[in-house]
Order: sequence, then C-alpha cells, then structure tokens
Amino acid sequence: MTYDKTVLVTGGAGFIGSNLLRSLIHKYPSYFFLCIDKLNYASVDLKTITATNFKFVKLDLTNLPDVKSSLDVHKVTDILNLAAESCVDRSFESPLYFTTNNILSTQNILEYVRVNPHIRLVHVSTDEVYGEQLDTKKVDETGKLNPTNPYSATKASIDLIIRAYEYSFGLKSTIVRPNNVYGPGQYPEKIIPMALHNLKLGNPILLHGDGHHKRSYLYISDFIEALDLIWHSNLYGIYNVGSPHEISNLELIRLILQLSQRKEPIDTYVKFVKDRNYNDSRYLIDYKKLGELGWQASVDLETGLSQLI
Repeated sequence: MTYDKTVLVTGGAGFIGSNLLRSLIHKYPSYFFLCIDKLNYASVDLKTITATNFKFVKLDLTNLPDVKSSLDVHKVTDILNLAAESCVDRSFESPLYFTTNNILSTQNILEYVRVNPHIRLVHVSTDEVYGEQLDTKKVDETGKLNPTNPYSATKASIDLIIRAYEYSFGLKSTIVRPNNVYGPGQYPEKIIPMALHNLKLGNPILLHGDGHHKRSYLYISDFIEALDLIWHSNLYGIYNVGSPHEISNLELIRLILQLSQRKEPIDTYVKFVKDRNYNDSRYLIDYKKLGELGWQASVDLETGLSQLI
C-alpha cells in the first residue's frame, strides 16, 4: 500500500507518545506511523497495536548512524519528536545522563532533517523552560527561557538548538510547550499516577515540602488534539498548550481523595517529604496563540481525574 505520509514518532513508547500513536493510527489510516524508542523502565507495551500502518523499531536516538539508516529506509516525511527522559526528580539524581540523552537524541534528529529539509518537524518541549512565574502575569511564546532544574535545562537547550538550526541552516520547525499532561498509562512517578497508585496499594502519597506548589494540568486527549491541529496547520514557530486548571499539589490530592470517596483526614494518606533543592512554585503560560486556531481544553480536571479512578 502507498501511504500519503510516513510519520516518525520518537519516544512513542512513552506515556504521551503511546496515547498519541493509538489516536493517530486510527484517525489517519492513509498515514504510516513509525515508532522509534529505546525503551526504559517507564515504557508502555505497544504490542497491542496491531494496525497495518504501524511499525515499532527499538533504537537509541543518540546513535546517529542508526538514526540515519532507519529513517532512510522508511522515507520519513514528518517527525513528531517526543523522545526525552522527563522525570524531574530523576534529573536531580542523574543530570549528566539527562543532558546526554535528551539533547543528543534531538540533535541527531535535527542533523537528519538538516540534510532532508522536506521533513516536517514538530518538537514537544515543556512549559518548564520558562522557569517559575512569581506573579500572575502569564508568559507567552516570546518569553525568555529560565529553566531551574536539570530536566528543564535540557529541554530549554534543545529549544535553543532548534532555533539555531533555523537561523543557521534554514530549517523549518514547530516547538510545542504544554502544561503538565496526565491521563491513562502514565508511569507512577508523576504526582497524579503516583497518588492513585499509592492510594490503591495503601501506601502514603508523598508530597514535596508543604504541598503549596501549583501546576496546571492538561488531559492527554486535549493535548493530542492540540498537537494534531498544530501539526496539520503547517504553521511554524512556538506554540504554548495550556490549561486553565491550576491547582496546588495539596489541593490536587484533596480532590483525588474526594473523587475516590476517601473520607478520612488528608493526613491519613499524605506523607510530606523534603522538598527539592529548588522547586518552581508555579508555571503560568499564555496560550492565546493556539486559541486563535480554534483550540481550547475540553476536559476539566475533575472529569479527567474521574476517568482514572
């Protein structure tokens, strides 16, 4: 069969990537989807995907010759780049690994696109590249990058390298910076799946510091719709993908307990642990630019959490 596009999804065995693949494979039967992932402790089993327009290749993207060989064979037309280690706590433990893995893997993709400029590249970054916002003013896509942890520093570095390739080599690309994405299949190291996992097992829910840090949460289906819209709009530049659902970590746990019909005091379930050396208090991003394309989040936090409980 001849396909209209051959779409590479890097990091497709991750939480976002696996949900994205399952959605797009069925939505676009005239596209062929190639997933490249080296697989790690948090990977999702993709063996249940039996569609004929899908193929999985286990490959380490930090190996440039292997990247070139695989992409040449499959004649890739589009790349949705999600490959990255993303656990902030682990980035404090292994900052050098995060730097090597996250930056080199994407730079190898850029090197391939540089000599194959027909490829449409959409890179998934994070709102954390902006650093924390101490006031109520939201930061738009022109905001300066001010990462404060090893993970977000690697993502900010990648964003800058992409922009450098645009200026230096004329590469055209799109960078997407979402809030915290959550949903089914997420490894229980992020706060929502961790809380649900520990609650199910009867283990304490661990909260950094006093739980006052705030985050905005975006349900996976909303993010997939946003990414798909940006990709198919053929617009370049940077797009924030935001959610109005900002909540403190402590209030988030209260909501999870309420939806789980747990009536005991919150102290029954929560264990406060030492905070990170530096933990951003909040991220506030302006996403009006994406809204002008007609997108807005449709799944509120309570509904999204209820689907996971």
